Amino acid sequence: MKLLVISLFLSLASHSWAIENIEQPIKSSSEHNFLARLFQLDKKTTGGKINHDKSSHLSANIIKKAAPAPLMVAAAGETSLTIKVKNKGISSKRLTKNDKKSEADKKVATVFKEMVVTEEFEADSHYASPSTRLTRKEIELQNTQTTEEVLKFQPSLQIRQRYVGDPNGVLGIRGADMFATARNMVYADGLPIHNHLQGTWNGAPRWSLVGPNEIDKVDIIYGPFSAEYSSNSVGGVVNLKTRMPRKREMYVESSLFVQPYKKYGSKATLIGNRQYVSAGDRFFDKISVFAAYNRLEAEGQPQSYHIDTSTSAGTIAGSDLTGGIHETSSRGQESVIFGDSGPEKVTTDLMKFKLGYDINHSLKAIFTAAYENRVRSARNPKNYLRNSSGQKVFGAGTYSTGGRTFSVDNKWGFSKFGINEDKRQTLQLGLNLQGALTDDITHKLIGHNWFIDTTTSHFNVLKDRRAKSKYNPYDTNSPTNNTGTVDDYRRFSWFNHDIKLSNQKLFGFKELGFTGGYHFDEYKMKYRQYNLTDYANMIRGTEKTNKYNKGQTRTHAFFAQGAYRFAPGWDITAGIRQEFWQASNGVVENQMLASRKMSPTTPKFSIGYQPNKWKFRYSWARTHRFPTISELFQTLSSGTHVQMANANLKAENGMHHNFMIEYGIPKGYLRVNIFRDDIKNAINRVRTLDEGFSTTATQNIGTTSTTGVEFIYNQKRIARTPIDFMLNFTWMDAKIEDGPMVTDSTFGNYSLKNKKIIRLPHYRLNFFTTYHITRAWDFNVGGRFTSDSFNDLDNGDKGKQHVFGAQSDFFFLDLKTNYRYKFKNGIKSRISAGITNVNNMQAYVHHPYPQRTFLVEAAFSF
Repeated sequence: MKLLVISLFLSLASHSWAIENIEQPIKSSSEHNFLARLFQLDKKTTGGKINHDKSSHLSANIIKKAAPAPLMVAAAGETSLTIKVKNKGISSKRLTKNDKKSEADKKVATVFKEMVVTEEFEADSHYASPSTRLTRKEIELQNTQTTEEVLKFQPSLQIRQRYVGDPNGVLGIRGADMFATARNMVYADGLPIHNHLQGTWNGAPRWSLVGPNEIDKVDIIYGPFSAEYSSNSVGGVVNLKTRMPRKREMYVESSLFVQPYKKYGSKATLIGNRQYVSAGDRFFDKISVFAAYNRLEAEGQPQSYHIDTSTSAGTIAGSDLTGGIHETSSRGQESVIFGDSGPEKVTTDLMKFKLGYDINHSLKAIFTAAYENRVRSARNPKNYLRNSSGQKVFGAGTYSTGGRTFSVDNKWGFSKFGINEDKRQTLQLGLNLQGALTDDITHKLIGHNWFIDTTTSHFNVLKDRRAKSKYNPYDTNSPTNNTGTVDDYRRFSWFNHDIKLSNQKLFGFKELGFTGGYHFDEYKMKYRQYNLTDYANMIRGTEKTNKYNKGQTRTHAFFAQGAYRFAPGWDITAGIRQEFWQASNGVVENQMLASRKMSPTTPKFSIGYQPNKWKFRYSWARTHRFPTISELFQTLSSGTHVQMANANLKAENGMHHNFMIEYGIPKGYLRVNIFRDDIKNAINRVRTLDEGFSTTATQNIGTTSTTGVEFIYNQKRIARTPIDFMLNFTWMDAKIEDGPMVTDSTFGNYSLKNKKIIRLPHYRLNFFTTYHITRAWDFNVGGRFTSDSFNDLDNGDKGKQHVFGAQSDFFFLDLKTNYRYKFKNGIKSRISAGITNVNNMQAYVHHPYPQRTFLVEAAFSF
């Protein structure tokens, strides 16, 4: 018993930094995990053979026998053990150095009233869906300033983050392209932060509702193979799990990043910084309180270049200008670039509060409140054009430069050199209850208990105002024109409720498992557009009644999924989800629309075999992805573009397959996934172009297919060296099997049949390696490669790919080093330095990606 207590104490010391944001060097060998050490302490006591496979259920390693103290309690859905030790004969007061020596001589250990030991488990993919896991320790090794950056090295996944703090950081997983935002789901502690109100670039998850330093672990679940999730999981689901304090703590982090940017007529040094502070405590062994503040200030490179592709050889008398830059467009056309939108500035303030209450040892409730204030602006567009007097030329017209004629157009009275500003304030409230329904320790250990996971959340847009001026304030030809428009997204909200019950040994039979529950969501939108009579002071004029859009959607869903382990190593899972969807109160351009209903049933099936270190699993699913509010009801317009909604959209109807082969290696695994998605009535936005004015219409484009192969290699401490390495590679072929004709006055009429799906590359490759120089010092290298893809539905952009408007290939190489130091007074610190895009590659995701960026970071934990 004494040996057990001593070992537990040492294990706690070696894992003490697992509950902090700063990982510190530990003396214990990383070759052994806590559970292995615990179960090997006294084989006579536990008896039998111990299964050390991390993916195995805990109950497989625990003998059904009356256990002496300490008692082990595994939290529901967690990968940690809470070890409670009761011994009235041992004092829990703090010992002096002499006391400690004396106690050690007597072989008596001091035991805390409660000790929490956290052991990280590898992501287990032997259930219905393949998945990967990312831990706090791994996140710390990356150049990460925002939550979405945490995911950038993960398999078959791409984030369109155009600069640090980009509000339009859309997510693409597998065959869901980056603008198919409704095919992916993102949760933070069970609260949905995916934005299924809007779509395309506007539908990015609300990443900024979570500070990157809050994150404890991230699970990425690929494909729609679990009945727990709706058909919005076609690409996958990202589950962010944040941490709660287990003792009094405080954490402070500050970072500075600098991007020297130079392209065409822009040259600038763009500077950003981030400040993060959090504090937490635990009271009465039941109540946990956590508060955090995250502030991000960043400058991004110009996101749009003003380009004319209808150039011709020759000059216009009297209109010859300087400053225009000749370029070949993404479609191979001779073009002139005559300006850009200027640097974008963004400031985000996030205030987060969490209150946790342990109802008993197993059942925990957490209340979350997150308030965000975000300001984004582009106030300094660059005009490259100069007349013979050296003055800037803002006006529309036909000009010539360098022997070529080009045009500068204004549409609907809007100049390309206008300025813009966005202001957004949002509030999210949520309550989560998770754990065993009874506090029976025996049931907890052997899995005979029912577990509950229920979440209620509400997201509300308090303010969302996006203003654009008609002219540039420095345009001397219109000095009194201070007008513009403002889009008001204020009445946007969503409400979600989920309840899930599960039992891994149904009716006491270890061969049976069950999960079932209920889901409800409601999304509401009201959109207005107003004229601005005074842009500088944001004074509103008349409302544009033909831009009045609103609507709501509501979904009720019931699901059940059962697992049957029918033979050694074999299991079969079957599930079903019944949904009842309704769209109502629709108004498009001030016209009332009829309500619509759909009630599809989506079955799921999976079978797996796990002999020794091998895992084999085939999964199949049907899906019906409903259209979002913006796809149904939101028609938008600007000076150069109209985006048309379609209230008659059908639901996407998909058939999905995944076959996985995995082999376990020391401290890692090798995995291959072969997947296939076939989707009927795929929803996309078809753009047509007419002399620089574009119209995008949302429609069902026909049948699409995606075939892919995914390879993952992940291993820690390779061959007992201080090197960790992760590599993943994905090949995909995504195309439109059958589609309609498209009429386009600029590109010409074309059929969508056999066209490649836009914004989906053929190849993706990521790697990340860590060299642990010492226990306190590490050096990290990460690389991301993505092949080019099409940006235009007709697949006509086959010209120069590294230019504005293209979906270019890229390879970004990142470096980072971290040094950790613990002061004598107990303060823990980490100093980091890194470079993103070391090779300074200029790539485009229609908009330009950042160039080489330098980062320094310091963190302290008290």
